[in-house]
Amino acid sequence: MTLRFWPNIRQYATHGDLLGRPRPGARRTPSTPLHAIIVPASRDAENLGHAAKLASDAGCRLVVLCSLDAKAAAVADRLAWMDPGQAVVIDVHPGYSHPLLQFETSKMSRESLPKGCTNPNGDLSIKRNLGLLLARMAGWERIFFMDDDIWKLESEDLAATVSMLDRYRIAGLRVDEFPDNSVVCHARRKIKDQQDVFVTGSVLGVNCEYPVSFFPEIYNEDWFFFYDEVRARRVGCSQRYAKQLEYDPFANPRRARKQEFGDVLAEGLYALIHKEAGYEEATWEYWVSFIAARRKLIDDIKTQSLKLPDRGNMIRALESAIACLMKIQPRVCESYVRAWRHDVDMWWKRLTDVSSTGSVEAALAELGLTRVTSDDAVTRGLRPAAMSGLRPTGGDHDQLPARARPCVVLARQAQPAFRDVFPAMALPVGMEQSRFSFPLRGRR
Repeated sequence: MTLRFWPNIRQYATHGDLLGRPRPGARRTPSTPLHAIIVPASRDAENLGHAAKLASDAGCRLVVLCSLDAKAAAVADRLAWMDPGQAVVIDVHPGYSHPLLQFETSKMSRESLPKGCTNPNGDLSIKRNLGLLLARMAGWERIFFMDDDIWKLESEDLAATVSMLDRYRIAGLRVDEFPDNSVVCHARRKIKDQQDVFVTGSVLGVNCEYPVSFFPEIYNEDWFFFYDEVRARRVGCSQRYAKQLEYDPFANPRRARKQEFGDVLAEGLYALIHKEAGYEEATWEYWVSFIAARRKLIDDIKTQSLKLPDRGNMIRALESAIACLMKIQPRVCESYVRAWRHDVDMWWKRLTDVSSTGSVEAALAELGLTRVTSDDAVTRGLRPAAMSGLRPTGGDHDQLPARARPCVVLARQAQPAFRDVFPAMALPVGMEQSRFSFPLRGRR
């Protein structure tokens, strides 16, 4: 076998040249309406105000998939002011599983990765994949993923981004305040080296008329999701902006360690795209070269950081990343890429076999989800029974009929073997989260 060595391989500071841009004079409204904004929520209900306002303005559904601090009953109570049936709130319990969501990469993440170098995103991937399945089953053509740490996205910017789905299969925005980067990339920016931001699953439009990939349980899961479309130049960036809640990326060194495996794989695969090569070239000898380049990059950042004041946490985070990097074997990288491509093929076949149910209710039944009314907030003591149906902000719509309340969907508990699969999601720290009023209002 002839080995190909990569002496000039490196981690790129920007991947912006891989993205399409709006054409001058292009329309700013989509030809096909947006069907749903899908929010994989982990924070409390007050963080859903902005997404709810956007969905109301766009006249589309708001799908909220809840876990951790996001409680479905509380979210449904907060969204009771929305139009009947507009909000679908789903409580995804720990250990939820479904045959359509079984992947080799998930098993590999749990069993084959170095200790401590695991998926840091909890159940984020499974919730986004549920959103894709709901869209497929319900017949939604255009959806928009939006994380609950996105706190400023204007309706016109959303419309301009979704309009790019007329030309591209996936379209996103720039999240550069607070920058959506890994810990290592934040450190690179901190030393004043060039470091761009890429499109992100935090604010991402998807054209579901075409086959789409899935979100694996790994850091940079969004980069894997749109990898094939980026390689085919079918991902656009509207050059519009959204803001993400700020946090201290260096506060917890374990964040860098948990990100490292996914960051190495994603940056390595995208470096190949720049070289006009694909995942087929991501063999063990390639990973030998790329891991060496990654180590040099982190060492250089660490050296430069010695000139900075208050560098202690940053250096500890970089050392944590290095500790994980030293455990990553090129063969494991090669095996993961092979498993990922197998999963992509299987996912496409599953989507082909999934029939359109034509309704959200039927789709939920197919996914093993159970509907409950928002009156569950009363039974759980989240608000007094006398307040049932009240609009959270009062005003002219104090009393809402029961039919106007969004449903709450509780995912059935999975078998015990699947419990405790997903670690707790690391939440942003170092900044008080913004609170939003409902329904009007003047990030990962």
